[in-house]
Amino acid sequence: MKKIILTINLLFGWYISAQVNSVLEPKDFLQKLENSNSILIDVRTPEEFETGHIKNAIDLDYRNASFSDKIRKLDSSKTYMIYCRSGKRSASTVDSLKNLGFTHLYDLKGGINAWKTENLPVVGEAEDKISKEEFKKMISSDRIVLIDFYAPWCGPCLKMEPMFKNLAEKYRNKVKIIKINSDENKNLAKPYIKDGFPKLIAYKNQKTQWEKVGLIDEEDLIQSIEKLIN
Repeated sequence: MKKIILTINLLFGWYISAQVNSVLEPKDFLQKLENSNSILIDVRTPEEFETGHIKNAIDLDYRNASFSDKIRKLDSSKTYMIYCRSGKRSASTVDSLKNLGFTHLYDLKGGINAWKTENLPVVGEAEDKISKEEFKKMISSDRIVLIDFYAPWCGPCLKMEPMFKNLAEKYRNKVKIIKINSDENKNLAKPYIKDGFPKLIAYKNQKTQWEKVGLIDEEDLIQSIEKLIN
């Protein structure tokens, strides 16, 4: 009986260890990548992929309708190393592959965000579409300027789209609303988005009046804008 219990404990311990070890810190992920015959998969959107990715990565968009069909066609005998932006989509992908019988899977902890924090190499990173000089011109206006730093994969950002259209119409001659894609302007956006998305900044006479982060109620935002106007 003791031998059976010991065997079960050992097997359980091995299983837990395997689960933990399948999620690798950025430097361990790089080491594994360099020392194994593995296939690297980026499960972000094509737009995210084009803002910079790990060398030799294959882009399989997690949010694409054909994603499930594509991963079913992968060779389950091979080793796959998977990452996304912050780790959520890659973790879900690993779970899906495990359910399909895949056993050689490694997930990048913290995604490419953590990878970049460690200053590990990225390829295909495009220059900002908006320069710092252009940004200064944007906020140099007689009108109030509302800058929206957003990301195309950000749920709250997408949810607020209709609101910004309404506000642009409502304050057509009083407020200038400018949306800036943070994925396409990483260097420009970096100092402003440390606390998350979406990031709204109101300028008046080229000076910051207030900043708001996250999903914002339309009525609350209207009140904040009205105070600036009046």
